[in-house]
Amino acid sequence: MIGLIIQASVVVVLCVGFTFTYMMEKFPNFAHTSLATVGTVISYTLVQMYGFTPYQALPVSTLICGLMGLVLYRFIVRPIKATGAREITLTFAFFALTEVIASIMYIYSYWYLYNRGTPTSGFYFFTGDFTWEGYPGVLLVAAPMCLVLVVALWFFLTKVKQGIAFRAVAEDETLASSLGVNVEEIHLLTWFITGALAGLAGGIIPLWRYTGLDANDEFLILVMTGSVVGGLNAVAGAVVGGLIVVVAQKLLTFIGIDFFGVGAAMYESLYPMVLVVIILFLQPEGVMGVFDKSRPAEKRLTVRLRDSYRNLKRKARELREIKNTRYQR
Repeated sequence: MIGLIIQASVVVVLCVGFTFTYMMEKFPNFAHTSLATVGTVISYTLVQMYGFTPYQALPVSTLICGLMGLVLYRFIVRPIKATGAREITLTFAFFALTEVIASIMYIYSYWYLYNRGTPTSGFYFFTGDFTWEGYPGVLLVAAPMCLVLVVALWFFLTKVKQGIAFRAVAEDETLASSLGVNVEEIHLLTWFITGALAGLAGGIIPLWRYTGLDANDEFLILVMTGSVVGGLNAVAGAVVGGLIVVVAQKLLTFIGIDFFGVGAAMYESLYPMVLVVIILFLQPEGVMGVFDKSRPAEKRLTVRLRDSYRNLKRKARELREIKNTRYQR
């Protein structure tokens, strides 16, 4: 249960950052978990080389990755968008960027091994964590941190001027610009938040599990699945989707082991994809689409389920009437 809570907290933070980017730029940021890997390596370097505690390294990795998000927007996203390229071009560009970041991390790992004698290819911070009443410190930090972030983002998007401007730009950038919104500032703020969330999650991961230069990429499937399941057009969807995916993955794994043996655990990473297929079949806009009042009534999941139930009742009644008629004859 402890591992489940920590994993859910990390995945929700990453899902929020992934959804933030999609809402603003309308393309999936495949490099999001790669930024988390950068955050992990920054934390490792600060802890091993400069004597930081894992928690002291968290703000630094968060800030540096936030600044990296600004660099990605300024030197990759903005120039590509200026050419009039479609979102698919940015999608492939960031897919390639994941390989570039991975290569840089491996080069750094070799340099670190050559100069310090220890690799950054696999490590954890368990021994640097504290405990309270037998519970690991990361549990007492990750879950409240996730809750605070969610509440802060809700307040930012609904009460703060820049947050309201963010929603306006996400819905219609041209209209928002004509109303005096500084669109460039909103884009920069979005990418800083996205990068900072990735760096924060990357700094927490080694406190919870054994990790390495490519371990965080395992989260990409979970993050994409959580964002899609919850709905890519709402931050609340990222929170709900992240929680659903983590719980469903563990639950389906336990069920699979119970029915098919321990070999079912090998397919743990496949279960979120099955969940995506089911959710998209029932509700293409994700779970939060159920509460979208702007959609036509006949397309809402609740309305479609209600109509299906009524049709089944009507058909059952017609069958009973046919049977009664035959019986009377």
